[in-house]
Amino acid sequence: MTDVNSIFNISEGSKKRRLDDLSNLVKRYKSGLDDEPNSIEPSGVEDDYKQDVETNDDSRPDEPPEDDEGGRFFGGGLTEEQREFLDYVDKYEDQGEDEKYDAGWVRRQVTKLHRIMQRNAQLRAKFYDKPEKFLDSEEELDTAVKSLSVLTEHSTLYPAFVEHDGLKIFGDLFAHENSDIVVDAVQVFEELTDEDTKADDVDVKTLLNGAIDAGLLDALVTNLSRLDDSKGVTDSDQKQSDEDQNDEPERAGVFQILNVIENFSSCQETADALFIDNSSKRHVGDTGLLQWLLQRMLVKEKPVSQNMQYSAEVLSIILQKSRISRIHFCQQEYTNKDLGELSGVDVLLRILAGYRHFDPPAEEPEETEMFENVFDSLAIVVQDPIGKDKLLEYEGIDLLILFLKNGGRRGKARAVKVVDYALSSGLSSQLATDFVNNDGLPVVFKLFMSSRFTEAKNHRSAARENNAISLDAVLGIIASLFRNLPDSSSQKVKLLARFVEKNFEKLDRLLLFRDLTVKRIDRADIIIHTERATFSATRPKRKEAIEDWEAELEAREAEWYIRRLEDGLFRLQLVDTIIAWLVAEDEEGDLGIKDYGLKKLAQTNATLDDVKNTLEAYREDILPKTPSTDNGDVDGATEEEQEQRQEATDLADMLAVLIEFL
Repeated sequence: MTDVNSIFNISEGSKKRRLDDLSNLVKRYKSGLDDEPNSIEPSGVEDDYKQDVETNDDSRPDEPPEDDEGGRFFGGGLTEEQREFLDYVDKYEDQGEDEKYDAGWVRRQVTKLHRIMQRNAQLRAKFYDKPEKFLDSEEELDTAVKSLSVLTEHSTLYPAFVEHDGLKIFGDLFAHENSDIVVDAVQVFEELTDEDTKADDVDVKTLLNGAIDAGLLDALVTNLSRLDDSKGVTDSDQKQSDEDQNDEPERAGVFQILNVIENFSSCQETADALFIDNSSKRHVGDTGLLQWLLQRMLVKEKPVSQNMQYSAEVLSIILQKSRISRIHFCQQEYTNKDLGELSGVDVLLRILAGYRHFDPPAEEPEETEMFENVFDSLAIVVQDPIGKDKLLEYEGIDLLILFLKNGGRRGKARAVKVVDYALSSGLSSQLATDFVNNDGLPVVFKLFMSSRFTEAKNHRSAARENNAISLDAVLGIIASLFRNLPDSSSQKVKLLARFVEKNFEKLDRLLLFRDLTVKRIDRADIIIHTERATFSATRPKRKEAIEDWEAELEAREAEWYIRRLEDGLFRLQLVDTIIAWLVAEDEEGDLGIKDYGLKKLAQTNATLDDVKNTLEAYREDILPKTPSTDNGDVDGATEEEQEQRQEATDLADMLAVLIEFL
């Protein structure tokens, strides 16, 4: 049987977009919409058909049989006069100028598109073995689908589009037998939901929520498996066959579906529902999206395709936005035909294990970006208790230490951040113990003693440079080890010994960091003080204007505080926390840390009172301001917000204890 998709591709000719530069795919598609639909040349099938009719009456298609329902199956229940009237209405609508875009226009467009789809379905059913017979109706449907993109210029009509079952039309289009029509429908829907569309958030949320209710997400996920996305699976030295090149629009369709899914994640409500069957309220993962993303990331590709990279990026975006997704990502196991049962954290670690000795090639930007996206996903999930448990279960700390020892520049920088996040709460005791037991201390203190951090000029750039190891992350790891290692344990003794060995060289380095950081903060404070004085001079005298001025002042104070954090306040908080831990652990002075530290602090005109002031201000900043009930709950707070509040409270309590030792 003739392949209808191949006929449809010939009919469209050069109108189909290729995936040579997927990063510009959306822009290219939008620019393609400016072309006149009528510019498509006829394929010649119709002329051949007319010629056959003239020479052979037997070749004419059979007329629809009249049944008891009045020919309702093929004729839709319409008489010849009614069909002529509807054709006249279609022609009149197409010729209309300065058309008014309102709810009535939306209703007419939905009705028109529904009629075109019915006509196409009827022809497909009748001539199922002669695709050339319904080719014209395919082209008509494709043109009608693309015309819906005009809604992007009238986004206030989104609610009307939902009300008039416009999204049901998209659901039918996503299930169409012709993959080219599916791809074009996905591209139009991506335009409607794209963040670049100048639409009100309420209208976009209405469209996205309506799409979830209409089952569009399930249809999109189904098409991810249906469309061919095999580019890059073969070796890079193999040439793509003509058949592979014909599949290019389908790979573009996969990219567009991922783009739509990213658009869904822009709204919290739909982000949480991305993996939920809305009809039965089943748990996360029922749509199969998460499993598809993980399976796609495990495909062996050289070079890495943009669809593979985009799959990793979409996963990191969803995990960052939705805690529901993070929990399921860690809990649910998926079956891989080659690797067996895998959980999400296991998949991430398996992908990263291939890069433990080297970074992705610089000449492969897609592979580099995918590598970074996978690390981002891991950094996100290990901040949750269940993510920490999975990192422990799959021996992820061991892999991260290997990155710190032998990894490339990018790998080391990202591994440091993941370890920092993994240890950064009071629920990380076992991870901290494993880190020390697996020889993590020599590795982290080697980074701590790096000569790069001793240069004042690098104190800001090193923290800001994306591919450089963050000193803040290194300090965060050390502070978290002090907090999470059990008291009097052999692991904590080893940690303290690091600051005593070699004539307190680690303590010298820590106090050097403090001196450089304080100087940076002082310079920033001078600038902020000037800005604050300048703004204070603008305080209005009229009472009605004071409220707006005070609101602006509050916003500026928040901005100034963020600038101080970026200019070193956060680093100073970490350094002084470590100093306080050292003083507390050497309360009796047996180790000599306290006396040596006091002497070195005096050389920089500082005392333990300065450390105490830093920690008191730090504690005041993180202490939850909203009053809670006896059990710690706050009305209206989510479970995640409650846990964050509890973590802040625990950290504030720990700082209070350290302040007492000072």
